[in-house]
Amino acid sequence: MSGRNPDWGGGSRFYLPNEDAAVVCAALASLHPWPRNPVFVGGSGMTLLEAAGTLPHMESAAFVDVADFQFEYFRLLLRAVTECASPEILRDWFGRAVYPELRRHHLARGRDYALEQVFAALSDLFGIRFFSNAAALERVRDNIDRVTAVRADIGSYLARQQSRHDFIYLSNVPDYLGEVALQTLFTACQAHRAPVYLLLTAACSDPDTVRRAWEAPGYSPHAASPQLDAQNRGLGSPSLARAWNRPGTIYLLVPTNPRGTTV
Repeated sequence: MSGRNPDWGGGSRFYLPNEDAAVVCAALASLHPWPRNPVFVGGSGMTLLEAAGTLPHMESAAFVDVADFQFEYFRLLLRAVTECASPEILRDWFGRAVYPELRRHHLARGRDYALEQVFAALSDLFGIRFFSNAAALERVRDNIDRVTAVRADIGSYLARQQSRHDFIYLSNVPDYLGEVALQTLFTACQAHRAPVYLLLTAACSDPDTVRRAWEAPGYSPHAASPQLDAQNRGLGSPSLARAWNRPGTIYLLVPTNPRGTTV
């Protein structure tokens, strides 16, 4: 497989999602009409690919991450999905190209998971089906040419992006932002008049500041938010027995004046 590979060195690395992509897909399905031009905070990029495969009329999807590793890792994943015609071939690629580095990463943090455990977690906890389901992989492959990767901070990207997105996936980025950065981020989201999906966890030192930041430009929780939160099996779920898990709440936010979206 040609192309530049990530720097597999130390530090924070997201080889896998830690959130439940099935809940993200359910959030997308609760919006009418279906989003056509979503943007996703990066991480591993698997959540974007899984979610994009469920969108019936997707025109484009943007992966945005400021970290060099995540940018290059996602490009590696895109190449693999393009070149692997079946889940079996894709799993074989992951076992050879990614798992040794993933295992080293886990061992350095006092954890060790067999490859079979990793694949089970992808499907059972994180809602990633394209490693095990041929139809799901085919849907991802059908959309792959409409996916772009951008190395940027999500707030800066949204503020300067002239073509509007109609769904914004922030993951738990708001956990780590101060008041000014939060205000800037949600103001940029509102400029797109797009629904926003986020996970607010116990890592956030001031949840009230986050809520005020989304309320100021006119965001409020979608009626489906409690149901989405109850379905969660990943990060933030009380049922997830993992040392790295912490309490959290999923929010699907909708703007006061959405662009062609009903709730």
